[in-house]
Amino acid sequence: MEKDLLQAVIKVESAIQQSIESERKKAAEWLESVRVSLSQELEAKKQQLEEEYTRSLESTCMACEIKAQKEVTDVNEMVENLQNITDDILQDIVRVFLQDILPAEKR
Repeated sequence: MEKDLLQAVIKVESAIQQSIESERKKAAEWLESVRVSLSQELEAKKQQLEEEYTRSLESTCMACEIKAQKEVTDVNEMVENLQNITDDILQDIVRVFLQDILPAEKR
């Protein structure tokens, strides 16, 4: 009877060890699948962020180019307007400034 009891205990212990090993294997497989899944999610998110960055950079560059072109156009218009000022108007403007600069007795 003791021998039967000892064999039963050994059999149960062996079954427990197998069960523990099976659970360890399942846990390791589950952890690996979670790691792979998270790695794939991370890679997808990284790709998404890189694409968003590229789009944002292109959009910003385009906006800057448009703004720069507008400023150049505005400056060119201003230059053209200044070049078209007649001598009479320029003399009137210079006269006003000269009155501010020259002493009162030389006006």
